[in-house]
Parts: sequence; C-alpha cells; structure tokens
Amino acid sequence: MERFSLSMHIKRRALGCLLSCLLLCVAFSAAVWCLGAPNRLSLLPPQLEVQKVLYTETNSWGFGPGGNETGVILYELPSHMSHKNPSDLVPELTWEATPLHGHREWFEGEGASRTKPGPLLDNYLNQYGFGIPIKAEVASVINRAVSAQGSWYAYSERGIIVLIPLINRVAFIYAG
Repeated sequence: MERFSLSMHIKRRALGCLLSCLLLCVAFSAAVWCLGAPNRLSLLPPQLEVQKVLYTETNSWGFGPGGNETGVILYELPSHMSHKNPSDLVPELTWEATPLHGHREWFEGEGASRTKPGPLLDNYLNQYGFGIPIKAEVASVINRAVSAQGSWYAYSERGIIVLIPLINRVAFIYAG
C-alpha cells in the first residue's frame, strides 16, 4: 500500500510539473505575440506618428554576433503626414529623395536579380544570402517607390525607412 501511495505521489508531482511547464510556455508565447506589434512600431521614429502595421515578414537565423535577421514591415502613414518633408520631421536621419541610387546592395549581391534592372527589394534582402519571400504586392509597392520620384528613404541604425507619401505608406526594411 505504501508503495502504491508513493507511486501516485510521484505521478501527481510529475503531472503538476508538466502542467506548470506547459502553462509557462503558453504564457511566454502569448507575451511574445502581444508585445511583438508594439515593438514593430518602435522601429520607426515617433515623429512619423505611425500607428498601424499592415504587413510583416521577418526571419532570423542564429542569434548574437554572427546571427542574421531579414525583414520587411509595411505601415500605414497617417494622411496628414504625407505632405510633410521628412527632413523637417526627423532631422536626425539623412533623408534622400528617390529614385534610389548609389547603394550597391539594392542593385547587386549574393541573391541579386540578373534579369531585372534598377533597385530591387529582393536584391537588398538577399545581399547576404538570407532572403525571405515577400508578398508580390508589397514587393511591387516598395520597388516602385525606390525606383521612381516621389518617395524618400533614410538609413537608420537598424535598417532602411522608405517613406511613400503618394499612397500613405512607410516601409521598414532590414537585412544583416
């Protein structure tokens, strides 16, 4: 009888431990999911007043030094911001008008397209061989923005910000 009681005690304890671990995993996953969207908003300067993420595609390989991350995040630009000069709004960044030129990573690299001319999002994302699939409509919006007049771009510490005022969009792009 004592042996049976000890066996039941061990099983209950193991079950309790397993349920506790499961609960912690669920809580951690929920926290990452809930906190992920606000972190994506913090990638842009607050002066742009962006509040809505429209599209996200990201991936990472490894961690710490030597790890690689690649991503594209498309935001909605508030309409009242589309007529403002980004250099006045965010003077700490060096804004350049499109079309994008002089940045080799948009034109060549490990994964560069040999068939399409001009600056391409795929070339930038694949510059280190860690490209990710991007929805065709999103890639098209960004490719048009960096290839024609009417948009602005700036390199920040974490990636590239492409301001597309004609359609009230902002893209944040990173690879590395």
